[in-house]
Amino acid sequence: MSHERQPERHFWLPVPDSGDLVRHAFRGRRWENQPAEDSVCGRRLAMAQPCELDWCRAPTCPDCNDTLKSERP
Repeated sequence: MSHERQPERHFWLPVPDSGDLVRHAFRGRRWENQPAEDSVCGRRLAMAQPCELDWCRAPTCPDCNDTLKSERP
């Protein structure tokens, strides 16, 4: 039986970032109503329940995306 290390779980959430909404990745299974958290790209960001439109208009953080891609086995 192989015990390969599984990548750490993460979730995406559109959050305010420098005046605009940006979809950042955060470590964990899901957002659990914490008011702020460190993103995968290392930024401390405020968190809140996004609306459906936030998901559509917020671009993905390229730094979070690149970090997660580099962690893949």
